[in-house]
Amino acid sequence: MSEKQKIFFAELQPYLNRLQQHLAEFGNEERIPLFYDPIHYILKLPGKRIRPLLVILSALTCGGKLESALYPAAAVELLHNFTLVHDDIMDNDDLRRGQPTVHKKWDIGTAILAGDGLMGLAFKKLLECPEGDVLTMVRRFTEVMLIICEGQGMDKMFEMEADVSEEKYLEMIRRKTAVLIELSCELGAITAGTDQANIRLFRRFGHALGMGFQIQDDFLDIMADEQALGKKVGSDWMMHKQTILTIKLRQRTQGNINDLSFEEFRELLKDQRIVKEVEELYQAYFRDAFDALNTLPQNSYNRSLKELTSLIQNRRW
Repeated sequence: MSEKQKIFFAELQPYLNRLQQHLAEFGNEERIPLFYDPIHYILKLPGKRIRPLLVILSALTCGGKLESALYPAAAVELLHNFTLVHDDIMDNDDLRRGQPTVHKKWDIGTAILAGDGLMGLAFKKLLECPEGDVLTMVRRFTEVMLIICEGQGMDKMFEMEADVSEEKYLEMIRRKTAVLIELSCELGAITAGTDQANIRLFRRFGHALGMGFQIQDDFLDIMADEQALGKKVGSDWMMHKQTILTIKLRQRTQGNINDLSFEEFRELLKDQRIVKEVEELYQAYFRDAFDALNTLPQNSYNRSLKELTSLIQNRRW
């Protein structure tokens, strides 16, 4: 993380500290450690907490109160961690944010239980929100939870399909990634009690940010410099994941691209101008995100959203 990024996230740290208090308020008096210990463990793992920050900043941009925004912010973070715990089981991953995954530290049954608990706690936190149209928020939250599961299902199906289209890929990342970022911004706006025009703009902003983020993430996993990224690249390649890069290359070349070495794959992406095309695609989404923010109320919180979007757009993490 650059010095500029460190300074920015340090300025937002008070919001994250209040969020962490919310996330630590459950299960303290319970005597069921097999249930609560894994939940506390996953919630204490290091992370940037982008999604709850989007809830908070979206609410404050529309004149909402921090104390009210913390409820949907916590709900979104709990939902996100539910997806991580269950995804780690499905992918049999050993590490999450540099630490053992829940199913490796305990076992698969305990991890499934922890994921279920995270989802229940997410709904509990959202229902406790003291302001905003809670019924609408719960309805949208439920819809998005199901859409995310559909996206994960599509991703697993792609592992068995040899010919995935760009359209299918974009729909999969919309469901699996972008929709939760979209929901984060929408819930913040609803909590603030803003009008429907602003809610729609925040949904547009969140959708564009989420799509740009995921396409860029797939791009960095293949094309980033390992030292700049701070982690090993090529994990999607090694797992034969269907990403926009592999889909585009398969459409333009003959033979099995899985027979290529990783360096040969990268060079072909450059030769076929796919690198440039994918960069232009995710940058177009980021431009749309900024356009939406420029139409929303202009204040210090909106400026923070713009800075956060810019940091994501230019990230190397």
